[in-house]
Amino acid sequence: MFRFLIFLLLIQPVFGSERIGIEDFRFWDAPDHTRIVIDLEKPARYQLDKGDQKIILDIENTVVDRDTYQKIFYNDQRIKKTQIRRIKNNYELTYFVSKKYKLNHFTLPPNAKYKMHRLVIDLYDTEDKVVKKVKPKKSSLFTVVIDAGHGGEDPGAIGYQKTLEKNITLQIARKLAKKINQSPGMRAVLSRSGDYYVKLTSRVRKAQKSEADMFISIHADSVKNRKAKGASVYTLSEKGAKSKYARQLEKSENSSDIFGGEMIASSNDKHLNKILRDFSRKEKTLQSELLARSILSQLSRVGPLHKKHPERANFVVLKSPRIPSVLVETAFISNQSDEKRLRNEKSQNQIVDAIFIGILKFANNYRR
Repeated sequence: MFRFLIFLLLIQPVFGSERIGIEDFRFWDAPDHTRIVIDLEKPARYQLDKGDQKIILDIENTVVDRDTYQKIFYNDQRIKKTQIRRIKNNYELTYFVSKKYKLNHFTLPPNAKYKMHRLVIDLYDTEDKVVKKVKPKKSSLFTVVIDAGHGGEDPGAIGYQKTLEKNITLQIARKLAKKINQSPGMRAVLSRSGDYYVKLTSRVRKAQKSEADMFISIHADSVKNRKAKGASVYTLSEKGAKSKYARQLEKSENSSDIFGGEMIASSNDKHLNKILRDFSRKEKTLQSELLARSILSQLSRVGPLHKKHPERANFVVLKSPRIPSVLVETAFISNQSDEKRLRNEKSQNQIVDAIFIGILKFANNYRR
């Protein structure tokens, strides 16, 4: 009751003013940072002040409705408590934090997936928390990095039944990781383990830092033709995709950083440019092709294929020169029957088993 009375005071209308509506609050808790996203109907001026124990955000000339107000109060491992108060026509939000964090904040205009203006605030852990992790020795385990496409701010494709691609890819990635970790002499590393976004080139970095023997990117994308169905497996082509469907998927996947709230497009990433220079050696092109064929052969046994042979496209996440890398389109979430399969646990398990057997058959013949 007390919070509701405070809410009534906070949303007092100011007739004749042109205050900007705060439409939504969203939060994502990642291993190394927490992301706050605030949707605004128009661009708004804001000020951000930080201290050791709190972060104060002041958004000018704004108004918030009751439904949105209920979403403000969020806490996780970094944000211990949230408070809000109205100061004239402004809203001041105070986030009480567990310690001092590195802050990154920026605004994003509307795009194809988001019609609102977004204010994004990231609370990053300091380096000392990350470097404590100890990885197994490379020589002892065959390491597979499993990349669950999209996540967090980027939902990926959306099906007829409102199925989000980011949820399907994470479900399949977790199941595949479990099977690999249960297999002697192997270990799996997830590019993301929860619902948060990872920059495309950061996924490539993770594979390199893990000294991976293999990189598998999991997707369930959408194309304009709703009749398109079945699984596909892609390897990297510097020249870009040739088929119509491959070009659509290439454009969709490579634009994920924009939807995921990244300020810098992947094509301008210095690390990516270095990777592109290194790739001219083409050390692992053949291995990627053999891996793609092995996985595709197994997928043909559990469901329809969109293409019987591996396709090639210029996907950013496949640009690691020394690691056999493939992108698996498990099915088209834009197709009703495919979406139904992807939502079914038994069908998911069949897809996971097929990818796993394809990995094993390749790994048995592969030596780094």
